[in-house]
Amino acid sequence: MSTSSDDKNPLYSSHIFMFPFRFDWNENGFQRNEYAFYKDESVQKRVSLDQLHEKLTTQKQKWNYKPFNVEENYNEYAYFYDYARDAIYNRGAYSKDAISNYYDKDGLKGERFELNIKGKEYTLTIAGVTLRVFSTGVAILSLELENREHHEFSDILRINDFGRRIYPQFVVDGKVEVTKEAFLAQSIKIPALKIEENFERDVYNETFIGRHIMGLLDEDVFTQNEKKEKHYYVQPSIDDRMFVVSWCRNKLLSSTLRSKNSSDYLSNDKWYKYVFVDNDGDANVQNDAMKEKLLKDATYDRWSGYGTFFGFSRYSFVALEEGDFVKSHMSSMYFQMITLLLATRTSILRFSDEIAALASDEQIESEKLTKLYQRYLTFYNRLYFKEVTHQDQGIELYDMALKQMKIVEHIEKLDGKFTKLFEFAKMQSDDKQSESMDKLSLLGAIFLPPSLMVGILSIGIFDYNNTDNANFMVFFAIFASVALGILSIKKMFQNRAMAWLYGVLFAVVVFFSYGNIDSSHHDKPVEVKVID
Repeated sequence: MSTSSDDKNPLYSSHIFMFPFRFDWNENGFQRNEYAFYKDESVQKRVSLDQLHEKLTTQKQKWNYKPFNVEENYNEYAYFYDYARDAIYNRGAYSKDAISNYYDKDGLKGERFELNIKGKEYTLTIAGVTLRVFSTGVAILSLELENREHHEFSDILRINDFGRRIYPQFVVDGKVEVTKEAFLAQSIKIPALKIEENFERDVYNETFIGRHIMGLLDEDVFTQNEKKEKHYYVQPSIDDRMFVVSWCRNKLLSSTLRSKNSSDYLSNDKWYKYVFVDNDGDANVQNDAMKEKLLKDATYDRWSGYGTFFGFSRYSFVALEEGDFVKSHMSSMYFQMITLLLATRTSILRFSDEIAALASDEQIESEKLTKLYQRYLTFYNRLYFKEVTHQDQGIELYDMALKQMKIVEHIEKLDGKFTKLFEFAKMQSDDKQSESMDKLSLLGAIFLPPSLMVGILSIGIFDYNNTDNANFMVFFAIFASVALGILSIKKMFQNRAMAWLYGVLFAVVVFFSYGNIDSSHHDKPVEVKVID
């Protein structure tokens, strides 16, 4: 992404709204019902990049697959480590094995983006619309806007806060008038695509993604209707807001904050509202000590002596300066850093949901768990980084972002969830093996005594002609075997009636077996034929 300005038409600010989301291929539609869709369909089928690539590049509102040109963007390319380049740059043709693929939207550069905020019209220029799709099943839609008409700092605050909204955060009596007074635009328009979103619905019974976002994504490819077949089902990964990357040139505010020795910016309301994306109303913190702490954690002030400040929050990355020295950085290497961070954060949320879906089953499917963990290992090794550049400023900014987004902490929790799930799956497997052994033991308890008794009776150790001794020994052995069987069954099932029933059946079986064996041992007349 790039921006441009000239003396006659200066650039006052730039605004990149980034919409991170997860997608799932929805073949036959589904019902929203406790992870049922995610349990029934494998993650490999739901996250199909080949199918998505074909759909994106063949629709009327065409997305162009865009290989990265190193020669044209050498400075940005050299900024990153090799492993980070693999995650954010496509240097060749489309590959389903790439960790990510990059697309830009046809025909929108230079077109208007219109915001109506409390009755005031704001017109910005579209500098680019891009989509980066990751193999983890998440994607980021980015809309870059340039502001050359509105120079008041209050206007820049409004553009950031009202322009980032996805859907109403709240409604009052089923209406959004009060919401529009707070931070929801009256309307958002993209005339070139004939898109208009006013956030008004007949009934607010479910959150929805605004028409301006779904229209850019292309509703022939993506949907937020779970019943719509053969589309990619989209879910936002944060809340009602997009992530904001904003650069602002404001000499007055910059000079007010500038100092090599002072930390006056820690108490400045305008700087706070810019960093934490408040609009021109009151700051959303009214405690000076808390404000100072929040700004201290969120402000990167290495270049404060020059009047250049950076700010990081969970949902924003902003820069303020007197000139335009860092302007190009915001839409190039810093934009790529934020892309990696948002992709990591969104992937973590997705893996957490996938784990929850597997864990909601009474019986964990080990094959599904193994495949999900394989995908997680790919993410962990090819997308999750604790450092992406050798540049000191880049290292410090990336560290600050990791801390603000709590990414390292979330990764550790995700590892713990996988560990617990594997332990539970192993416990279920052990229980199955134990259950199988119990069944074998039961079969042994049932069949061993009669089998042993019949075997003893059939090997000819008793003299069946000596009926008194033989019968005494046989019936003693039957009694002992029956008693042993009764005790075994009673101990195993804790059921006396079942044990005695077994004993009776066992005795009947052995008795008839003995009768058959006895008959087979009696002398039979032998017919002798004499052959001359």
